[in-house]
Formats: sequence, structure tokens, C-alpha cells
Amino acid sequence: MNKVVLDAVGGDHGPAECLAGVALALQKGFVQPSNLILTGPVDEVAAAVRTQGLEGKGLAIVDAPDVLTDTDTPTEATRKKPRNSIMLGIQEVREGRAGAFVSAGSTGTVVAAATLGLGCLEGIRRPAIGAIIHGEKNPFLLLDVGANPQPKVHHLAQYALMGSAYYGGTFGIPNPKVGILNIGSEELKGNPLVREARALMKQMPIHFHGNVEGVELYSGECHVVVTDGFTGNVVLKVSEGLAEYLVRTMFGLMQKSGVEPERMGAVKHGIIPRIDFSEYGGALLLGVKGCVTICHGRSRAPAFANAIRFACRAMDAKVNDHIVQAARACELPQAEPNA
Repeated sequence: MNKVVLDAVGGDHGPAECLAGVALALQKGFVQPSNLILTGPVDEVAAAVRTQGLEGKGLAIVDAPDVLTDTDTPTEATRKKPRNSIMLGIQEVREGRAGAFVSAGSTGTVVAAATLGLGCLEGIRRPAIGAIIHGEKNPFLLLDVGANPQPKVHHLAQYALMGSAYYGGTFGIPNPKVGILNIGSEELKGNPLVREARALMKQMPIHFHGNVEGVELYSGECHVVVTDGFTGNVVLKVSEGLAEYLVRTMFGLMQKSGVEPERMGAVKHGIIPRIDFSEYGGALLLGVKGCVTICHGRSRAPAFANAIRFACRAMDAKVNDHIVQAARACELPQAEPNA
């Protein structure tokens, strides 16, 4: 099933920017109208569809009258407001009417809804959010960036396996290098979680690089970097903030120095795509049955358009098939049934 469900009211700027993103995706040929399903309060979504001139294009809308707020916890969203845009979007995937779901709504609610509604892939206990970031040598995949703040050793091992399978299948690298984020390169560095996970990863059928220090992260030397969801989320957001600060400072200094606008434009054209989160549109929730893409809460139209394209590519690349095959080939410790 190649249909994509878009949470049309998720994020800081939905539904206006969500539907602007749909219009952009259609204009660029990322997806056909018949392969898109929108979720949200039907009157609100339909009004945004009309504003973008998309009425009559054949876009399907699933009415989701329960509106989520910033104060709704994942538990409240799933139990007290079950007919919300995230839950009903996940339901479309679960019941086979779509293959992918895209949302800029609450990350915790999307993770909870996908984990409970879709279930984990064979051999996987906990999903992880994988963000692709441009490195100096290669793009690299950082996971987890927020799904599981307190993982166990076998969860990190499964992240390494999923990350290797995903990166290899997506970028065509047959044996991607996998590292674990740590405070030093020495074998004995790190807390017990990292040390035990490192020892386990060394025994797995992956190309294990070893420890990766923060200063090495953006070299792109490692294709996949594994960490816990708390650390990964901090790394991702600090990186975004630092990149934006450096770009503002750099162009401000260039302007003061009298650099010609044409040259500044050429530099912007080269650097912005490497640091702008909207280039990929979102991060994939790896380990659940179905393709779930989580977008930044402040996403605008280009990010939504690229997230739709990203979701289509993930389905075409059969990401989940690669993960299941890798899990079957590697007997990881599963610990207790619910761990």
C-alpha cells in the first residue's frame, strides 16, 4: 500500500502550512492526490484545502474531531481523545488503507500511538527515532533522538541493528559503519549502559566502529551513531540551534565586511541544504510495523513536502523488510518479555 496519511493539523503551523506542503509536494510530483489521506477536523482541513486551491483534486479527508493541545499527555491523547488526528492516522496504516503516516504533532503521542497501534517489528522491543544529518564525509543516521529516553542494553543493540539495515537499504552502502556515542574513544570510557552495549555490539554481525566522541560526530566517519533518546534529542536540538547561530553570525559578518550579495547567495545555496532540517522533512520511527515519519513541530511547507517524499521513499526502499531480515539473522538478547 503506497498511500501516505498526513496529520493535517499537527505542528505549530497546521493546517495552513501542512496543506501548503501538500500543494508543494503535488507540484513537484512527490506524490499523487489519490495517494494522500489527510486527518483532522473535517471543516478545518477542508477550509485549508480550499485556500490552497486543492479542492476537487481528490484528496481524502478522515474526520478527526478530537483536537489535541500542548498540555495533552500521550496517555490522555490515546484514552480521552481517541478520535484525534494522530490516532486515526495510525489506524489508517494499521487497517491497511495506507502504508505511511506523517505528523508534526507531539512526538510522545506519535511514538505511543504507533507503538501501541502498529506494534513492533519481529525481533524488536522498542522503536527508535532515526534522524539523518549531513556530515563532512557522509550523511549519518543518529538514533535514538527521542523515542526512548531510558533504554536498556539490548535496546541499544537493536538500534544498531536497525540503523545498519536502514542505512544500508536507503543509501546502498552494504556494510555501513556503526558507532556508539560516548565521552571518549577508550574502551573503558562511558557509563555501564554504554560499556555493556558496546561489548554486545562488538559481537554482532555489523561493521562496528566503536566509540564516537561528540567532536567526531559531524565528520561523517560513522554512517550510524547509536545513543539513548535523551542524549540524542539534546544532541539534535543543540546542533540545530548552533547551526542557526553560526549561519546568522557568519552572514552578518559577511554583510558588514562588504561581501557582494551574489557571493553571499552562492554560499547560502551551498550551506543551507546541509543544515536545514526541512531538507529531509522528518525522522523515521524505526522498529514499528509501518512507515512513521515524525516532523519538527515548527515545520513549514517545504518540510511537509519533503516529509511526504521521504515517507514514499521509505516505503519504496522496504525499510522494514531490511530490519526484519537483519533481526532474524542476529539473535539478540530479549531480556524479560515486556522490557
